Amino acid sequence: MLVVFSFKAKHGREREFEELLNNPDAARAVARAMGAVRNALFMKDGRMIRVFEFPEGATPVPLHEIAERDPSLKDFLRKLGPLIEDGFDVDRPETLVAFNKRAFVPQAFDVKV
Repeated sequence: MLVVFSFKAKHGREREFEELLNNPDAARAVARAMGAVRNALFMKDGRMIRVFEFPEGATPVPLHEIAERDPSLKDFLRKLGPLIEDGFDVDRPETLVAFNKRAFVPQAFDVKV
């Protein structure tokens, strides 16, 4: 199962946004914590697209739950929230839940050849 999120940096914050997100070790840790087996990042001009791959039947662990268990992830999210358009406040979990709903891109189809 693939899950895709996309969001954009605030104008003028693109470089800081891309530098913060472009960390394969952190991405790997987030993927593991969520139960994903893959975490691919695509970025261009302050736009981020992240693709998580989960085993069939797996239910992704919500990011706000992981943040409560992992202080380093919570710190990362605290830095990220102010950099993105229509962001979130990690200390108010409901804003992170709402952000994830806005950033989620539903799958139209998955064709295997």
